[in-house]
Amino acid sequence: MKRLIKDSYESDHSLEILFSSLRWFFLIVSAVVFTIQYIDNPNTLRLTIFVALIVFGIIYMGISDFYLHKSPQDSVMYRTMTKGGPFFDFIAYSALVPLTGGIDSPLFPLAYLIILHVSVYWKLAGGFISAFLFTLLYTVIYFTQVQGVTLNILIPYSTQIVFFLLMGFLGGIIVSRERKQHSERNLLEVAANRDYLTGLLNHRSFQEHLRTDLESGKDFYLVLSDIDKFKYINDRYGHVTGDKVLCQISGMISSIIPQNQGNCFRYGGEEFAIIFYSIDREKVDKMLVEIKDTIANHLFYYGEESFSVTMSFGSCRQKGEKSDQLVEKVDKLLYEAKDKGRNQIVYSNVG
Repeated sequence: MKRLIKDSYESDHSLEILFSSLRWFFLIVSAVVFTIQYIDNPNTLRLTIFVALIVFGIIYMGISDFYLHKSPQDSVMYRTMTKGGPFFDFIAYSALVPLTGGIDSPLFPLAYLIILHVSVYWKLAGGFISAFLFTLLYTVIYFTQVQGVTLNILIPYSTQIVFFLLMGFLGGIIVSRERKQHSERNLLEVAANRDYLTGLLNHRSFQEHLRTDLESGKDFYLVLSDIDKFKYINDRYGHVTGDKVLCQISGMISSIIPQNQGNCFRYGGEEFAIIFYSIDREKVDKMLVEIKDTIANHLFYYGEESFSVTMSFGSCRQKGEKSDQLVEKVDKLLYEAKDKGRNQIVYSNVG
């Protein structure tokens, strides 16, 4: 949980996991509160509605958690389930509060948490809209419970309305400012760690990953690859076409490496580095062969003329070497692949 809270400062995904965990917590709290109140004042209709609400909540939150943990973050279902969460929260709140005491419900302060959750996605506008909706809901519940309209009744009602609106306003401003700073920080990080042309992680990022992975004792294969006769492509078709080749090859490599199983870097010029987090040489070789064959079979175009390129690869499983020693070893394997005729993969004899 400590790690999750820390990650929530930087990641919307971690923040959503935190909100999801809180839903389960408050589901249990709601059940406890309702059970205590029901013992003192049994009511079959209230019990039926509450049980139906709990069942619906468990189903929804179970499905939401599935997509939250299993679905890619850029998928439609992931975005739908995460952004749909605040709507579910409002509907559940609208039913839970009347069932557990209305304006006297111990669950009433959950409204502030939901307003902040909405502000994460829709910023100031979301804060205002959610505050307005809670104001309407509170008004209906409040004047359904109280009898008559007096100054003593209007003062606590007005105070609560002001709190809702202030929470929406201040929450929206704070979240909007934080989102802006977060976006600006991300842009700086991207500029520092990613290659401008291809969008791949750059040489600086490669050195940091390699050092960190070696220090943490991770098992991995390091691969260095090079586009064969790339100078000829630049000389014949121009550097603009050469840049397009680099971009397309970067996309092909990235599409083949499964998420969380490896990283591809632009090492420099026409050279790429890949870190595969695996000790299975057969698995790594299968991916490298797929990358090699995909690139070799792809047609690139210069006007009406088409052409193809090939790549050579050197691959070695790390054995606890220092980063510069490992890079030097794999670099020699790459040059061996070049010397043997290019368009092939050469492994270390060890590992």
